[in-house]
Amino acid sequence: MTLLEARPKTRHSWLFTAGASNRYPSGGHWINPKRLNEDFLKILRILNIPAGRKNDGFTVHSLRHFFKTHCIHSRVPKPVVDTWQGHKIDMSVGAQYYKLSDADSQRFMKMVSFDTGKSVADADNV
Repeated sequence: MTLLEARPKTRHSWLFTAGASNRYPSGGHWINPKRLNEDFLKILRILNIPAGRKNDGFTVHSLRHFFKTHCIHSRVPKPVVDTWQGHKIDMSVGAQYYKLSDADSQRFMKMVSFDTGKSVADADNV
């Protein structure tokens, strides 16, 4: 949250944007997901890391899998992670009534660590 708040304000609504191009010389345009995956696969191949579904390797979507698994293992409830990833909430009985407030979302975010292996907040207090 601290990093996001410190980020310079721009006129763009996207957090990550494409660089300058012939069509958008000042950059700031959304990143094409297909192109992003192609570029990601090229980088993986350069690093000699298995790349692409055909090779049973990684894709950009692998990062979403990791994120969801890591968050759930950090004791963040699946409906919360689904919401973060923009998934439709399960429409089973009662699930359509679940609402995630910003305050609760931020509280859950503090449970997830990506550097030390320890949660930012004490998970037992959630």
